[in-house]
Amino acid sequence: MDRCDRRLSYAAGKKKVLCVGNAVVDCISIVNKFPKVMKPERCVKGIWQRGGKATNTATVLRNLGMNVEIFVMLSTNPMFRLLLDDLRLRGIGIDNCPRHESNPPFSLVFLTRDTKTCTITNCTSKFPYVTLEDFKKLDLNNYGWIHFRGRPSDEAMMKHVAAHNAMHKEKIFVSMEVVSDLDNLWPMLECCDYAFFSKQLAFQYGWQRPRDACRCLDEMMGFRLTNKRPYVLFMWGKRGVGLLDNVGNYLRVRAHKIARVVDALGAGEAFVGAFIYALYVRERTATIAASFANRMAAHKCTKFGFDHMANILVEPPL
Repeated sequence: MDRCDRRLSYAAGKKKVLCVGNAVVDCISIVNKFPKVMKPERCVKGIWQRGGKATNTATVLRNLGMNVEIFVMLSTNPMFRLLLDDLRLRGIGIDNCPRHESNPPFSLVFLTRDTKTCTITNCTSKFPYVTLEDFKKLDLNNYGWIHFRGRPSDEAMMKHVAAHNAMHKEKIFVSMEVVSDLDNLWPMLECCDYAFFSKQLAFQYGWQRPRDACRCLDEMMGFRLTNKRPYVLFMWGKRGVGLLDNVGNYLRVRAHKIARVVDALGAGEAFVGAFIYALYVRERTATIAASFANRMAAHKCTKFGFDHMANILVEPPL
């Protein structure tokens, strides 16, 4: 059995994973130095590619052999057809996505070599987001895991999944990302099983270490949440990931070191996709899944994009 067949066989019998969020065009400029005011900077390389957390996570899952679908608003603008063709070519489901005639959303991305930083400007504010009415048209029996972008408008959809789970013996796993705007997302945390937090959000609250972030969040959840607590993962880049289980136990999983970072854009989505794969498909513990996800996210950073993740020479043990 070759490597591709083995990945597919692991996912045999598993229901689809659905990724809810948005799809954008990423306009990426790789520069040696970040441009100064009124001083042009020559671009080393320019790339147009499909972006958006939902489609990136779906790409990672598909590369690992999962049957995956996205639920995003798609633009009917002709320039967006390139992205649609790419999704179809990869076998990522888009049949249930609503369409809109507005110009597609896009992001301007600067990857700066001397500082090894990534600067992103999102131009998505006027493009519509998927709605509960569209979400209710889905047959939730087709899905085993649903991952949400983590926007306030996702709350109604997450409650719809919770109502479905209450009426069915076979439950759907629910996860979400929390990048910012935590004050408006507390009700959603009670609807999910796993919550992925970013270190950028931690810095907004003055939390400087994974342990501090998990302990402070543990205290906040004690006051804010009454029905259910999610398993928390604080993604912290080179410092690994902080884990906080449903009863408040903390553990840090170390990061996997690589010789050189080539492209860190999408490393968070690589971690999320790999974690879902290890936990849902391979049925490993959250700790082992986080260790696997750290290694896969690090491997993603060794080259541009996500396709090389499926061709890792030595697969991290599971």
